[in-house]
Amino acid sequence: MNKTLSIVIPVYNKFAFTKSCLNDLFKLPDNIEIIVIDNNSSDDTKTELSKIDKLNFKYIRNEENIYHSKACNQGYALASAPNVLFLNNDIRVKENKDWTLEILKYCDDAIVGPTMGLLDNNLNFIKEQNKELIGNSYLSGWCIASSKKNWDKLDLGNGQIWNEEFPFYYNDTDIGFRCKKANIKLKVISIPVVHFGKVSAAQLNVHKLYTDARKVFIKKWGK
Repeated sequence: MNKTLSIVIPVYNKFAFTKSCLNDLFKLPDNIEIIVIDNNSSDDTKTELSKIDKLNFKYIRNEENIYHSKACNQGYALASAPNVLFLNNDIRVKENKDWTLEILKYCDDAIVGPTMGLLDNNLNFIKEQNKELIGNSYLSGWCIASSKKNWDKLDLGNGQIWNEEFPFYYNDTDIGFRCKKANIKLKVISIPVVHFGKVSAAQLNVHKLYTDARKVFIKKWGK
């Protein structure tokens, strides 16, 4: 069966979230490909995911934590479908239906996702909402999808769809700003997926990652 959508999920520990996420995703049709990139988890992730034997499932384990952007790029290189969704593991699906059809409907024309963030004119974060926002807005990276045709327009070279200058924070913001520069539409869609948030970040030096990323972002996009 030809794949219609590849879902790339970077994970770092927190196997309980990954298990719930995959249980929901495995209810989707077999033409949905699921790719998990494991950033050297030290919990049950490796043991449990290595047991999964499904034709539409790929599990890749890194021997170090390469962080979110690089893991997304790694997964993108393995994606066999013409459309790719980047998804966090800390989600649950509220309805047992093929909600990816709503995503696929718009992938040719835009980068799509359920949540948009907004920065002020000094590039400070203001808010995040499930609707389209004007100004310095971007699609939140926990759930963001499009066709490879669109993703490839953002390639910075060597398969960098996600800018690896931003390992963890501001990487989705950078994608949003690059989309606008390339005249690629950003579209908010409604899908029955709930995001818990801050699950992987809670294990890391959030302050340093955020501060370092913001400095790089301001240098690149500041006026």
